[in-house]
Amino acid sequence: MIRIAALMAALMATPAMAQDNQRTLKIDLFEERDYASDRAVGPQSWAGVMSAIDAGQWDAARTAILRQSSRDPMRSYALAELYLAPDSPRIEGAALAELVREAPELPQAQRLAGLAQTRGEATPPTLVERRLVGLGGAPRRTRPDAIDGRDFDALRSDLRPFVEADDGAGAEALFREAIDDGRLYGEARSEFAQRVAWIYYIEGRIPDAARLAREGRLAGRAEWQAQSAWVEGLAEWRLNNCEAASVAFRTTALGTSDRELAAAGHYWSARAEQKCGRPQIVAERLRAAATDAETFYGQLARARIGAPRQLPARVAEPDRRMRSVVDTLPNVQRARLLAESGERARAEELLRHQARVGSPTQHQALIEISKELGLGGLQYFLATNGPSGVRTNAEARYPHPAWEPDNGWRIDPFMAFSHIIQESDFRERVVSPADAVGLMQVRPGTARDTARSRGQSVTVEQLKRPETNIDHGQAFIEQMQRNSATRGELLRVIASYNAGPVPVARWATIPDDDPLLWMESLPYWETRFYIPAVLRNYFVYHAEAGTTPQALTDLIQGRTPRYPQAR
Repeated sequence: MIRIAALMAALMATPAMAQDNQRTLKIDLFEERDYASDRAVGPQSWAGVMSAIDAGQWDAARTAILRQSSRDPMRSYALAELYLAPDSPRIEGAALAELVREAPELPQAQRLAGLAQTRGEATPPTLVERRLVGLGGAPRRTRPDAIDGRDFDALRSDLRPFVEADDGAGAEALFREAIDDGRLYGEARSEFAQRVAWIYYIEGRIPDAARLAREGRLAGRAEWQAQSAWVEGLAEWRLNNCEAASVAFRTTALGTSDRELAAAGHYWSARAEQKCGRPQIVAERLRAAATDAETFYGQLARARIGAPRQLPARVAEPDRRMRSVVDTLPNVQRARLLAESGERARAEELLRHQARVGSPTQHQALIEISKELGLGGLQYFLATNGPSGVRTNAEARYPHPAWEPDNGWRIDPFMAFSHIIQESDFRERVVSPADAVGLMQVRPGTARDTARSRGQSVTVEQLKRPETNIDHGQAFIEQMQRNSATRGELLRVIASYNAGPVPVARWATIPDDDPLLWMESLPYWETRFYIPAVLRNYFVYHAEAGTTPQALTDLIQGRTPRYPQAR
């Protein structure tokens, strides 16, 4: 009772906001009861307190908080939120310091301690926060770094107009001139040969593409050799030179540090060997591609040879004893209650902080808890970030929260989650520099058009809600499915989600009797890498669920898959 009296006095130090200046909000607060009672508090009650704080209803929040037992872990968290809320009543240093001593594990503890110090109190001790480091993620196909050098930078600038004009002959003339006058040599020669070869390839001048790419392969020794060999392999494939294509793809597979490209090289080498009629080498190359299950071509290869497609587990699930310890941590108890009452952002903040102040041995348990609470963004974050030395399972990088979009699921949920990984890493409230919002990076203008067609409206803030964001992401996908440019085909719909339907319509001239070749021949590198990344995610989701999607079967059999609907 003495502690409560002190807290009440501190909170009353500043007059309450005048009644006519307060925003009104209907709040479900606690029933009257004895302060010492330990009766369980319902989630809606604490949600009401958080709503009162967010609405600036300081008296209502304060009264409800101080009714609760000091042994309730939510009480200290709610006080911290109240004390630090913008424009909330001034709290004296003694009350701030007491709260930190009572709950040093709070994510607000350091801010509270600093504030207490500025108000004349000795700095109370807080828990040491560890720096979280990247734990690795799914492989992402990227463009290699350009070779350093001022002359090379100038030459790239000179080459740009030819790239933009798809002028392979002009680009090659510049390339030859630079070699002759000594400006182009070493690994840079391989880089520029690859760049010119790709211009020829996009133009449809396939023999010239093969010739320049071969020159780049022979001139290089590192990553640009592998990149040149890749273009050479594609060109030779289109020229039906299976032997030359296999050699080039094999060079790519063995010479690149890019996991996705390495698996691609092995898989396409197997395809070339199949054309050449050498089944024993086909099996060998497919096994090589299948080595890395967390790649697009690794998933294709495993499906072809009948190998398990699930990602290998590196870390055991936390045992019962570990879970019982972690489940009783105050931050975990708070996060569970807040998540169940719809306060996902606050729940995530608590568990992220626990990952920094808790034992590294508890990290896997925190991932499991984030799964249970449907905190997909937190699960993805903890699966890819943690204390130094911690290991996580790759499957944790593929969250599948039990979200139900507004208006229901209309596409395969695994496909939506596959886009979400690439678009936002499951960050619900992220806004891109182009103003795309939320999980599926929905453009507000497009969402407003969709809402208007339904006789509704939608705001940017609403698009940060998973159920609303996914609904509008699905709506755009449905729009792309109906667009004549995509024909309802899976690869084209994914491409249009990334690049829009206008470029996809232009790409109708690319030969499409082979869906994998069509994908690898797209002129936009971002879209060319985006499609297999989304499909890799999709295949992994199904692998972890123990199912095989029709799209995977279609691709390994050379058919063009349709876009999957809700399961």
